[in-house]
Amino acid sequence: MYLGKLTNLYRSANRFARHTMLACLLFAGSALAHGASQEQSEAQLAELKKNISQINSWLNKANSEKSGLVNQLKNQEKSIAKVNKDIQSSKKKVRELLSKLNELNSDLAAHKRSLKTQQSFLIQELRALYLEGKQPALKSLLDSNDPQTSSRYLRYFSYLHEARNEKIQAYEHTLEALQETENDILRQQAELKQTQAEQEKKRKNLKQQNAARKTTLAKLQATILNKAQERDRLTDDHKRLEALLREVEQAIADIEIPTETTPFSRQKGKLAWPTRGKVIERFGSRVAQSQLRSNGIRINAADGSAVQAVHYGRVVFSDWLRGFGLIIIIDHGEGYMSLYGHNKSLMRDTGDWVNAGDILAYAGSSGGETQSGLYFEIRRNGKPINPSKWLK
Repeated sequence: MYLGKLTNLYRSANRFARHTMLACLLFAGSALAHGASQEQSEAQLAELKKNISQINSWLNKANSEKSGLVNQLKNQEKSIAKVNKDIQSSKKKVRELLSKLNELNSDLAAHKRSLKTQQSFLIQELRALYLEGKQPALKSLLDSNDPQTSSRYLRYFSYLHEARNEKIQAYEHTLEALQETENDILRQQAELKQTQAEQEKKRKNLKQQNAARKTTLAKLQATILNKAQERDRLTDDHKRLEALLREVEQAIADIEIPTETTPFSRQKGKLAWPTRGKVIERFGSRVAQSQLRSNGIRINAADGSAVQAVHYGRVVFSDWLRGFGLIIIIDHGEGYMSLYGHNKSLMRDTGDWVNAGDILAYAGSSGGETQSGLYFEIRRNGKPINPSKWLK
């Protein structure tokens, strides 16, 4: 019987050792895989940025204009986008500062309550000390003939003094915390005031730049004398976008999207809309009464409306393009890409990973538009597909 127990113990120990070794191997394998995945991702990002730099040289040529008005519009809209982005960052900072101030004020109130309670305890202790002064500890000891009673009295007096000292120290710590919190509040208030002043300055700058853009846009529209010129301009714009998409496809040809979420191909009819608003131009409809057909949809989004990613992916283009203004293109893997155009500001840069619902930009009228909105496309292997069939 004893031998049987030993055998069972040996078997259990053996199983435990095997399981422990397997767990260690799995953990090590997971860590190595994660490290390899991270290195691969960084290498892909470096390759992407290198390829995008080649796109930028193409982009400069594509955006060139003899009259200079388009370049002027581009520079103004990019400058406006930067100011808008700064204002959004300032708004976020203001929200964070206000939240921090609320926390500090709550801490201050808690410290004051604690201080009041501690003051009450200390007043009671002072009264006790006063009464004790009338009947000193030494007299109590001398009056007692019992050594055990004297020893007990000594311990009581020792405990009382220790408790008083602890309460006094706690009171001092609370006073220090109160002072520190008050100083933090003053610092946060000063920073908030400075941030708000900078924000107001940026708003005034933005107003001036928007006025300058409006003048440039009026001049640019005055150069279009007839419908034929308008048709030619739209044709050139669409050709330019097609060329850009080809350049982007080549840049991302060897870069894979990690399968960390549901594949894009399974999202038909499930994607959230990129922004709120009425569809004013449908897929396949004629563009400006010309023979051109729309490769996407145009949503009548209010100026400054948030533009959100429809699915997980990586930003592979974030810049200005003639005819479409400030655009963002996301690679979703499996040959799928989504495009968001005519934004007033871009909040993501090339190489950024995004999840569904993340804010990419804010809707506007960049690229020479007079009405605020969002131009949205979905492509598969470079070919446009109807976005309406993919959105909820």
